[in-house]
Amino acid sequence: VEAVQRAAIRRAVAQHIIPGFTAYAEAAQGFATATEAARSAPAQADPARRAWVATSLAFQRIRHLRFGPLDEFDRGFRIDFFPDTRNSIGREMGELMRAADPAQVTPDAFRRGRVAAQGLPASERLLFGEDAPKLAAADQPFRRVLLAAIGANLAGMGTDMLAEWTRSERPYGTLLEGTPDGGYASTQDGMVALFKNVVGGLEFLAERQVARVLGPSLREAFPRRAEAWRSGESLALLRASLAAQQDFWTVTFAPVLVAADAALARQVADLYAQSVAAAGRIAPSLEVAVTRPDGRVAVEALLRPLGTLRRLLAERVATAIGLPLGFNSMDGD
Repeated sequence: VEAVQRAAIRRAVAQHIIPGFTAYAEAAQGFATATEAARSAPAQADPARRAWVATSLAFQRIRHLRFGPLDEFDRGFRIDFFPDTRNSIGREMGELMRAADPAQVTPDAFRRGRVAAQGLPASERLLFGEDAPKLAAADQPFRRVLLAAIGANLAGMGTDMLAEWTRSERPYGTLLEGTPDGGYASTQDGMVALFKNVVGGLEFLAERQVARVLGPSLREAFPRRAEAWRSGESLALLRASLAAQQDFWTVTFAPVLVAADAALARQVADLYAQSVAAAGRIAPSLEVAVTRPDGRVAVEALLRPLGTLRRLLAERVATAIGLPLGFNSMDGD
């Protein structure tokens, strides 16, 4: 059992986790370069917009890995403060804009606070929000200073996280295999941590990225709850997240479940495939789809296989692959 678990952990790290963090680090570095260029040449914001999209898509490849490097120093929230139920982003950005103090937006200052104003949603507002034209205003240079500071901050976190997974001494993946002095006493603990993120990732996607936007009825749809409604990228981000989670399952746990229960493994694979296909049928955007009867049908058709899949994973799959039940995937119990 231990050998099977160790092999699964090593597959996850080598084939899914490190490639994901590498892609995010590279994209975030591109965003940092583009935002710095926009700071000195304010008319050149379009490359920063394209780099924002690339970085946001790359983040979806790792968002579900909410443990270790992404969890430490609140990096997950600092990169993507979503959902923002109390407009913390708007409030914190307003405070920074009024102060217009570069000392408040250094990497060190961001490490100490302003969690909501230092990541992808804040930079989306600067690049795509209703005040985006002001980014080029000669009398508002601090908008460009803040954007470049966010770019540098996102790149710095990307570099730091990748280093924790790839460093030569005690890379994080070896801790997942169980160490006497690490957070995981055994390969079983490492597998439980990874499995929690399978279930937790699907839960976040279904409830936060989709159901909150759909609302209970056509009259009570909330298109502006969509993750990236300003840029119109919410649907692309949702699809990227789902594809990444399908890959995480396929690389890490599918081989273990096939050996234990091939029929159950086929059910899980089919439900992932149904979910991906359903996400592909939502059109023209998540924000528009939830406000139209036929669009809502398509969005609801995504939530159904996701719900079935989550229940199957929690109720049957965990037991089948020898993992203890009784944990809530989102609170880390």
